[in-house]
This record gives sequence, C-alpha cells and structure tokens, in this order.
Amino acid sequence: MKAMMNKFLSYEFLTKFTGFISPEMLHNLFLISLKYNLFKKKKTFSNLKVNLLGKEFENPVGLAAGFDKNGEAIDGCLNLGFGYVEVGTITPMPQYGNAKPRVFKIPEYQAIIQRLGFNNLGVENLIDNFEKLDKKERIFGVNIGRNKNSPDNFNDYLFLYKIVQEYSDYVTINISSPNTPGLRDLQKPSNIKILLKKFLKIKKKTTFVKLSPDLDDEELKEICSIILKTKFVDGLILTNTTISRKNLNSKQIRNFWKADESGGLSGPPLKKLSNDIIKKTYKFTKGKILLIGVGGISSGRDVFEKISLGCSLVQLYTSLVFRGPGFIIKILEELSEILKKKGIANIKDLIGTNEKI
Repeated sequence: MKAMMNKFLSYEFLTKFTGFISPEMLHNLFLISLKYNLFKKKKTFSNLKVNLLGKEFENPVGLAAGFDKNGEAIDGCLNLGFGYVEVGTITPMPQYGNAKPRVFKIPEYQAIIQRLGFNNLGVENLIDNFEKLDKKERIFGVNIGRNKNSPDNFNDYLFLYKIVQEYSDYVTINISSPNTPGLRDLQKPSNIKILLKKFLKIKKKTTFVKLSPDLDDEELKEICSIILKTKFVDGLILTNTTISRKNLNSKQIRNFWKADESGGLSGPPLKKLSNDIIKKTYKFTKGKILLIGVGGISSGRDVFEKISLGCSLVQLYTSLVFRGPGFIIKILEELSEILKKKGIANIKDLIGTNEKI
C-alpha cells in the first residue's frame, strides 16, 4: 500500500495526471514550491566536491539558466542538491517573450522544444530578489541577454554586466539563444571581438560565454582562438539548445507535429551534438579554458561522460522537468558510485581523461 501511495504521489505520476495543464503553468507551480522550500533533498558527497575559480562547489552539477529566470528560488533550487544555480536569462527591461503556445514537451524523447524568447521581469526585479537573500554562502551566476527590440546589440549586455556582477559569483554572456532574432549573429568572430573588447574594461567577476551546438568546425575553432587571445573569458558553456531536429524521429512521437515547431530543442536528442562540441572545444583550446557541459544530461553516467570529455562543471534543466525534485540526488549518488568503482578519488581527477564507463 505504501509503495502504491508513493507511486501515486510521485512527481512523474502527477505530471502525467495534470497533462491538461500547460507546461508553463506546471513550471510556475514547481518554481513556487521551490521558492517556499517545499523540497529539501540536499546531500553531500566528498568525492564530488571541487575547487574551481576560487570557489568550493559541493558538486559539479548546476541548474542551467531558464528555470529560475528572475532569481526567485535560488535557495530552493540549491536545496535539491545542485552545486550551483544559474538564473536568467535576464534582460534590462521586462519582456513578455514570444507568443504562446511556446513550450512543447515531447515525452517520447524526454525532450522539450521551446521558443520562450527571454521572458523575464527585468533586471530591477532581479536585483530586488538578490537583496532579499541572506548572507550565507551559496554559488550562483546570472545569464544575461538583450531585449528583443533593443536597437543596439551590445549596450544591453554592457548595462547588465556592470550591474549583475556586483551581486553574483559569475556572469554568463548568452549569445546563442535561437529564440531572439539576430542574437546568434553575435557569435560571428567580428562581433565577438567587439563585445569582448567592450567588456574587458569593466570586468570584476568570473565571466562565461554560452555557445550554440549548431556552430560548424571552422566557426568554433575561430571563436576558441579569439577567446584564448583576449584572455577575458574564464569559461565556455557548451551548449545552448539546438535548432536541428536530426535526432528526432517524428514517427515515434504521438503528437508528431511538435517536431516541426520552431524553437530550441533540449533533452537527450541534444546530447550527441553537445558532446561533439565539447570534444572539439577541449581540443581547440588545449584544455586552457574551463568548460561547462550542458545538453542531454539524464543520469550520473551522462555527467561522467561530459567531464571525461573535458568539462569541469555541468548543468541540466530538461531532465529536472521530466523527473522532478528527487532526481538530482539520484544523479549525484550514481556519479559518486561510478567514481568509487573506477578508483577515481575526486571528480576533478576525471576532467579531460576521456575515461569510459
């Protein structure tokens, strides 16, 4: 009876039972529950602790940007077991984002296609939320982007960068979302050079740049060369969502039309694309820059793989949506056990080894 009740009350069951509720509504309900700390699953693992960038991370698994856009539930998210949290994407002014419907769950692949378009309440609201936080130690970053109708590709980033680095441990420059027209043009080498030159004069905190999985080899190689030469960027987040659908078979999807919806695809179909970019970037940068792996993480094995390919940290989001609040601890337990079985004393010893499971 107890087992049946636990199954009935499980996150997976409840999300299926509430299938008539829109994905965005479910997301907002989940976020509210975290805001009020209704889930406390935190657990530490000594072999997953890692010192990076002058900070001690309890583990290398972070929450990717997009979940807590306005920094409302940082502590609630950390209490799920995450080693750090990235909030945003934030823009200078509040914006609604793209028209609804704009989020499409694909359960057959545990994947999501979304075209939210940086919907958020703006940087003033974000700072208000930061100022409500107590002084305890926590690691979080802010992902910054530009408003959709901004007349200047660079000024929004500079404005936000100056402000948010006063509050966060790091800042991520998001130039790879597929859901804001023209944003990915900022990945062009000429634009990256301009952007980094402008940022260099006002840098105070650790800075990451988030790249697309849809870059070709030559584009990626040139970007890596620029990043290494400027010595401004501390790390690369690999990767954002993809506009490719080559790892989706619409014949296997009940609501097959979803595969043709525009927007960024996340979840397991993104994993190979993300891992390929990680491999190439680690090679192009010769391991000289910190890499954060994102895309298709659904298990401790997936985390192991990304770190062995060259990542020092990872992030996830989509699997949390499908698996629920208890899932993070399961990933950490699995990862910790794999390290023990492999005789690897600490997760840092795995970085870039190309170790197989």
